[in-house]
Amino acid sequence: MIMDDEIAFRELLVRRFARSEFEVTGCKSGEEALELARSGAFDVGVLDIRMPGISGIDLLREIKTLQPDFEAIMLTGLATIDSAIEAMKIGAYDYLAKPCKLFELEIIVRKAYEKKILAEQNTRLRDELKLKDDKRELVGSSMVMQALLEEIANVASQAGPALIYGEAGVGKELVALSIHKASVRKDNSFITVNCGVLSEGKLETELFGHEADAFVGAGMRKRGIIENTADGSVLLDEVEQLSPSMQVKILHFLDTGEFRRVGGFSEMRSGARLFFATTEDLLHQTQSGKFREDFYYKISSSLVNTPPLRDHKEDIPEIAKYIIHRSDLAVSRNKRLSKKAMEALLKYDWPSNTRELVNVLERAVSLAPKNVIQMKNLPISFEKKLKPGKQRHLQSLAEIEKEHILHVLEAVNSNISKASRILGISRPKLYRKLEKYKSGSSA
Repeated sequence: MIMDDEIAFRELLVRRFARSEFEVTGCKSGEEALELARSGAFDVGVLDIRMPGISGIDLLREIKTLQPDFEAIMLTGLATIDSAIEAMKIGAYDYLAKPCKLFELEIIVRKAYEKKILAEQNTRLRDELKLKDDKRELVGSSMVMQALLEEIANVASQAGPALIYGEAGVGKELVALSIHKASVRKDNSFITVNCGVLSEGKLETELFGHEADAFVGAGMRKRGIIENTADGSVLLDEVEQLSPSMQVKILHFLDTGEFRRVGGFSEMRSGARLFFATTEDLLHQTQSGKFREDFYYKISSSLVNTPPLRDHKEDIPEIAKYIIHRSDLAVSRNKRLSKKAMEALLKYDWPSNTRELVNVLERAVSLAPKNVIQMKNLPISFEKKLKPGKQRHLQSLAEIEKEHILHVLEAVNSNISKASRILGISRPKLYRKLEKYKSGSSA
């Protein structure tokens, strides 16, 4: 942005920076510049301090509210120490007196632009989840796992969206992360968003960002995850929870690479790749009219089926060793499973899949006083599976139900929606049972 009321000087700067491959907009007044800043983003501005109407100082203050990372070089024909100090306090990058040397101004503009880009990169890094440096990996040598790894390699070589299907707890997020790590985007960010825990409005602002004061309480302009992720990857988990209107907005981004911030009018671009994860049969939901057909076929152009743990139990010893050695507890590194404990793990059906295995083993590691994890360190249900004819103690049906409900909740990290689906009961009914357990009743 070039803001100066001297026509000849303003046009000279516009031509100069346009030849230097900048996208330049000239403004003859502070009012015009402020209106443009409200509708579009600028990286750097060259602002004249002394202007009729809105001064350069006041304009900088307003733009900094709208675009905190905006960098400004202030110009004036009547330089004073006070105006320089005021401009720098507001956040100006530098201050030059007229007449200035154009090559000197261009050097300062380029440095200001570099600072702006660095600030954006730092913002992306702050917004990244810990998954960027996550060392988790898929473990297993079975034919089932080898087939999954081949699928991952195939999808990683492509550029479009991918749909990852599988039961709760199978590791769909880890599959998406593995695709990301195997792709050309591996050095960029990977972020997961759970569509089931955010309202439609909150989800839209998280994904696409919003303009300043776009809604009550919005405050300053905010970049969304898709904009900040740039050339990285974004996983939208529980995609079946997306409303039809959100499906349309995401489909527009998938088709064009463009989106609008909430409250914005201009199209923004991002090179982010989107992954989608679900436990539901989306094709059936599409056929029944519950899910948009065009959106489903767009996101399922690459489909990865993540197998349940019961389909590759032969991988459990390898997975268990990996989990134990990666435990947050330092004492776990030398621990191992006893023969009977491993036999119990192999006989169990794992309704909540690998997530349940992780929870069971982390609990066992903390309970085992010695280096060998014994049967007694596993939940009661495992001993019953290994020795169905032997009971530790007689239990009522209500006690068995309570034990199973609490076990499922632990396996799904207290996710009520997933627990209710696994248990086959409604969320309100599950809440009522948990309230009874808290009051000391098992009925």
